[in-house]
Amino acid sequence: MTNCEKEIIAYFKKHYIIIFAIVITILAFLIRFYFLKHVSYDFSDFIERWYQYIKSHGHIKALSTYYGDYNASYLTIMAILSYLPFNPLYTIKGVSIIFDFILALSCGYLVYGLTKGKNKKIAGLATYSIILFLPQVIENSAMWAQCDSIYSSFVILSLIFLLKEKYPLSFILLGCAFAFKLQTIFILPLYLILYVSKSKFSILNFLLIPITNIVLCLPAIIFGGMKLSRCFLVFGIQIFEYSNNLVLNYPNIYQLIINNVESFRPAGILFTITLCFALLIYVIHKKVKWNNEKILTLGLLIITLLTYFLPGMHERYMYVGEILSVVYFLLYKKNLPLVIAINLNAFITYSLFLNNVNITVLQIQSIIYGIIILYFAKYTIKFLADETITKKNLLI
Repeated sequence: MTNCEKEIIAYFKKHYIIIFAIVITILAFLIRFYFLKHVSYDFSDFIERWYQYIKSHGHIKALSTYYGDYNASYLTIMAILSYLPFNPLYTIKGVSIIFDFILALSCGYLVYGLTKGKNKKIAGLATYSIILFLPQVIENSAMWAQCDSIYSSFVILSLIFLLKEKYPLSFILLGCAFAFKLQTIFILPLYLILYVSKSKFSILNFLLIPITNIVLCLPAIIFGGMKLSRCFLVFGIQIFEYSNNLVLNYPNIYQLIINNVESFRPAGILFTITLCFALLIYVIHKKVKWNNEKILTLGLLIITLLTYFLPGMHERYMYVGEILSVVYFLLYKKNLPLVIAINLNAFITYSLFLNNVNITVLQIQSIIYGIIILYFAKYTIKFLADETITKKNLLI
């Protein structure tokens, strides 16, 4: 072996983590690059139409007359992109792809901060890599042109500062997530339960969520002429937009129920609220001693329960739960069947939708998934009451 070879190998051994991170980043970008030309139904029928409306009606000024179902924060990004002389298919996907990497970095930091010993860097890098190469993460941004990585990035960052017990910043980040997607509410019961049970932060922190939403809407209000009320009314549009369907392409309990929307929709909402209230009562009754693992476990359970029992769910609504499930398993190596089921569901439903494949498998999925959720719920209830696991283990 020559001296040059020895020096190269020595350099690689010394900096292998950085080199691997660079290689993974490049590969993750390249795989997304090859999907950029794919035009999804949502892009051609909705996103591009909204973009062209904004571009042809004065760019950001068009927001004063826009009546779609995206909030002002994302529309402001779209308005900025409309000034650029590039194909909107690429620029819109590009924003979501950037947040793919922010999401992966956030998850990597979360696992790095909670991992003990000398394997912290490897654990963080592994998480970063796995998140970037999850099929649904690639498909959501690079194929579908959706923006679920944006709100999910803010949710994960919010959880990081929740574990750090930096509550105001955690709620501001939760407000950023809410400003982009209503699906942020799936994690909100966790914060409410911790508010009551831990009694470490004021209820006033919850006001930071709508305040942050307003702040992110300000460019659309000041420069685009959008009404302030629109920043909140848009969520009502999202809720009732598909009110005629109990479920759309998602394996939850409503795949097994006759499509009697008038009866089952309100009943399903009330039942899900009851489940969350029951969790709160249980936590108070058991005087749960919190640590990071219990918080993340409960958060994952809440998201799975809400998306399984709430009516009106779509295939993308579990996105942040899919991400959190991977982080959870990489940290604690528990409940692998749930993690597999959650992410396999995403792969199947995304593939069916993006490839226009009509295969009736969702009923079978919903049964299997429901059984796994019940086992996970049983595990979580027992785990929360375990008083032998009380170490605080704050995120560094």
